[in-house]
Amino acid sequence: MKKTLENKYFAVLIIFSFLVYIMSNGEWCIPIFAWIYPILFLCMIYLNRTRKVCLIISSIYAIGFIVQFWRAIGMDIKICIIVAILLSFLKVLPYIYWSKSKMRFQDTIIFASIMVSIEYIIYLVYPILGGLSDAYTQYHNLYLLQMVTVTGIYGITFLIYWTAAMVIWIWNNKSKKEYIRKYIIVYGSVVGLVFAYGVVMFHFAGNSDKSVRIAGVTVPISELLNNDEDVYSAFYTNTFTDENITNARSKLSSVAEELFLKTELEAQAGAKIVFWSELNGAVLKQDEDMLLQRASDMAKQEEIYLIVSLLVKTPYVDLKENKTVSFNPQGELISEYFKHGRSIGELCQKGDGILKSFDTEYGRIAPFICSDMAFLSKIQQAGRDNVDILIVPASDWKEMTLLAAKTAIVRGVENGSNIIRHTNNGMSIVSDFRGSVLAQTDYFQSDTKTLSAQVIAKGRFTLYSYIGNLFVYLCNLYLLGSFILPKIKRLIKK
Repeated sequence: MKKTLENKYFAVLIIFSFLVYIMSNGEWCIPIFAWIYPILFLCMIYLNRTRKVCLIISSIYAIGFIVQFWRAIGMDIKICIIVAILLSFLKVLPYIYWSKSKMRFQDTIIFASIMVSIEYIIYLVYPILGGLSDAYTQYHNLYLLQMVTVTGIYGITFLIYWTAAMVIWIWNNKSKKEYIRKYIIVYGSVVGLVFAYGVVMFHFAGNSDKSVRIAGVTVPISELLNNDEDVYSAFYTNTFTDENITNARSKLSSVAEELFLKTELEAQAGAKIVFWSELNGAVLKQDEDMLLQRASDMAKQEEIYLIVSLLVKTPYVDLKENKTVSFNPQGELISEYFKHGRSIGELCQKGDGILKSFDTEYGRIAPFICSDMAFLSKIQQAGRDNVDILIVPASDWKEMTLLAAKTAIVRGVENGSNIIRHTNNGMSIVSDFRGSVLAQTDYFQSDTKTLSAQVIAKGRFTLYSYIGNLFVYLCNLYLLGSFILPKIKRLIKK
């Protein structure tokens, strides 16, 4: 009877853990659950240290990933299942270690360090998947978020998993009050320092009153690119006719007319910098020069910085150009940037990923395009080059837009840059270098499809821009020392 009750309670724990994990990230994210589910997983191991429990945890990771992210990342369901299984094999490794460990204090640090290393490996394999880390769920916790100015997102990952391990460790040693006291003080001191640093960085570091009005404009282009027979044929097939080309040019010309009209209206409303969201300047190669000349004339006429986002298609050439072209108020071309971080199946030329920033009277500005924001090493250029404002034209779909917005906000904090991200089919945001969201608009609820806001014109220095993922390497060194040094000592004793 007792055994049956224990099995029932354990089954309830499994179901509860699964539900909490599903809501810890992805479409139904409740940020506090990102802290709770690792504790529940460790509770399962505390109650039953068998291989079966690790298999259950791995299964929860796999199934949960599909539920959380399938629609958000836009993968074919078969590919998503394969990715989920592979990730689950990686993410269960810290729990396997914990189940076999002696559950000492140092094992809590090893547990957290293993997860940090695994998340970094996932990022290296496919950076866009790295953007699904639990760390991004904490973007509203602005004091905690300042930690990324030193450690990047991996400091938050470490703290989440170290906290979980400490909860179980303290419970496991609750009868040894004198023994655990000094370690609780160590843990509490680290957490205290993190939040003290966060308070200082949020309230006192790099404040600026200078701002500039920036507008992001968009037109509903997705329907035309994906479902219009003429435009789709011209951009995505080699079986188009002369009539398709003629009709496509006419339809895209109408889109450009609307974009320039919106640009003019925003400039007359006081915007000093105007940019188009990703893909909006869809144009056939033969019409590109004419469109760029008009953009140059518009920038000069309205005395604005104009950043046009283009999707340029050359007939019979598979790879399109997804790029931004920037003009100063004199109408001079000052920057051309090609998208570097292409999504799966995106048939566009791969840019070199080198920052194309330019100085203005409103600070140093650099454009990055949509998923480029997932590439840590590329965005670090913004911090090192003292970029004050990152202009991010984007194109989303409804289910993924919040994930993309979180990534952009965190990238801005890491590198001390202010962010304005304007998108088709999603949530557009303006955030400052501290992570505070200053403005936002929903494409699906907006009549104008425009985001216009005062953006802080001065960024700030961050250590992370220069040291990069040093924290990850330190975690790896700690792991190496923890596993290798004891073996060396045993060999020396022999």
